[in-house]
Amino acid sequence: MPHLASPAAALRQVLAAHAVRDCPHIVEIGGAGLPITGFLTHQPDSVTVIDPKIPDFSAAMLNDTPCRVRHLAAKLQDVEIAPAGPYALILLGLSLKPFGRRGATPPELLGLAAGARVLVIDYALDLERAQGQIGALTATRPAPPVIDLALTINDEALRAAGFDRRRHLVFAPA
Repeated sequence: MPHLASPAAALRQVLAAHAVRDCPHIVEIGGAGLPITGFLTHQPDSVTVIDPKIPDFSAAMLNDTPCRVRHLAAKLQDVEIAPAGPYALILLGLSLKPFGRRGATPPELLGLAAGARVLVIDYALDLERAQGQIGALTATRPAPPVIDLALTINDEALRAAGFDRRRHLVFAPA
């Protein structure tokens, strides 16, 4: 994913890591090109990243502290996940695809979004697939986002891919 190789592309992860710094459990859907794990500066109890393109990985430590780290090479629709609470859900580069007869925003994902203490969503404004998914995800939250940031990342690779104009949302507890 060449559009994720530039330093500017990592800004989304830095913002997300800051937003979830008080959550002991982190779940990221997507993230194969640049998982949140390496950007977390706190000491969470667990970090789970689910993406069909990520290499399987597990570790027992993060930031010199015990932490259950799992990177699962799977589609969300194939994984049963029940994170311990309180947890944060991170969706950077929102662009979920349907899986078989299951939609791109299955009830399990909407349940995770509704139950998250902190929900972070980043998506490209010009990506039609994301535009079709954002409404269902934001509808799971009882209050508007505490951060609603429109940004343009001045990076040639992102611009060429049509991913330079973005919206970054952070929902916190009501």
